[in-house]
Amino acid sequence: MADRKTRYPRSARGLAWALHQQVWEDGGYANIVWPKLLADTPLTAEDTRFATELAYGSLRRYGQWEAIVKAASGRDPHRIQQEVWWVLILGTHQLLAMSTATHAAVNEMVALCKTLGFSRASGFVNAVLRRVSEKTLEQWLEILTANRPEGAERLGVLHAHPEWIVHALGQALEREGRLEELPDLLGAHNEPASTHLALLGSTPHPNDQRTLYSPIGVVSPGNPGLDARVVASTARVQDEGSQLAALVAAHVVPMAAGMRMLDACAGPGGKTAVWGHVAQQVGATLTAVEQHAHRAALVSDSVRGLHSGTVEVVTADVIDYLDGTSEPFDRILLDAPCLGLGALRRRPEARWRKKRSDLDGLMDTQRALLSACAGALAPGGHLVYVTCSPVVEETTEAISWLLAHDSTMRAVQTEPIIQSVVRKPLDQVAVGTAVQLWPHRHGTDAMFIQVLVKSPSD
Repeated sequence: MADRKTRYPRSARGLAWALHQQVWEDGGYANIVWPKLLADTPLTAEDTRFATELAYGSLRRYGQWEAIVKAASGRDPHRIQQEVWWVLILGTHQLLAMSTATHAAVNEMVALCKTLGFSRASGFVNAVLRRVSEKTLEQWLEILTANRPEGAERLGVLHAHPEWIVHALGQALEREGRLEELPDLLGAHNEPASTHLALLGSTPHPNDQRTLYSPIGVVSPGNPGLDARVVASTARVQDEGSQLAALVAAHVVPMAAGMRMLDACAGPGGKTAVWGHVAQQVGATLTAVEQHAHRAALVSDSVRGLHSGTVEVVTADVIDYLDGTSEPFDRILLDAPCLGLGALRRRPEARWRKKRSDLDGLMDTQRALLSACAGALAPGGHLVYVTCSPVVEETTEAISWLLAHDSTMRAVQTEPIIQSVVRKPLDQVAVGTAVQLWPHRHGTDAMFIQVLVKSPSD
């Protein structure tokens, strides 16, 4: 197995297969592994686009393709060697989602199977993929949903999501009275997300495409690592939704010199950089706490373009850190650990890895963090709670829990704050006192933002 990792062909399809191997066998994350694979194997621009759609698209719809391959082959996945299974998944994506000619998709995947050292399975791959090609995607989905009633399970099959995620996202939309938008939301998760840059002190180029809402956002049309502003640390890759969350934190009330502010779960540093840039302009200081050393290093790298002393990066558990800190903070950003269901466009394999049981531990962590951060605020200070998840238990219910357990905290109407920082008004973002962004509605990750304030001292 070890040397097989070095024997995949350095081609568009070979790289896509290697990504599946490193994700499913090695536990890698596609958004981290894929740029490295591309850097190690220079491809033409056209081949890079093909490879990226094949790699990411087949991961996003993995469960859907798995069901179709199972139906076409008459075999369960565990009865087929996983390396061959990934070849079948890639072939199915080309046939049903990329409009690749049948002979090209089948022949290339048979050739890949042989190159990888699985010649004995090449006839099987040929037969299964030809059977897949005999029907359109719509016809396969009719077969797979024939005995499934309307509901989360059926929608999951149609839109390539686990049933529990469909249910959780449906609950989040239902609290807004917009459950009918669920198919559009699920569909948006299967579309590639644009790459956005947050400009930190630099100005947009005349030919930049501006993001719709963020005043510091532009769309990166190519490899952002080649953008001179990214190289110079005057811009960084960051989804527009995250930019808006950081800008809300920065502009809850005007910053002033001498303010003490805390980024409580700072890694990997995107929001820290945006917030720190605003702090630098007014002479405020920001402490960024991150528990994990490698993520703390990313935070340090994200703020290296700022003046020395603007941001202090601390590697520590933030609850332990706050226990040892006597001086309160004027403002705290808590970008809490969460299920991350708001970023499924950017994390193609995430929906198939996450489990409903993960939520219990995350809820405990979120509540502990909310309590600790509320306790560390100065009277009149603000807490900005953010999750990249719309799940009810992690968002509105978490805020309700805090308000029930800490009488000094009050929720602030957050929509007027976010509307004060955007380039154009956001439609349909208010959820009670909070704000909820959506990929199908706003083109951003599904960020939840709630501003809270601590009662002034008597």
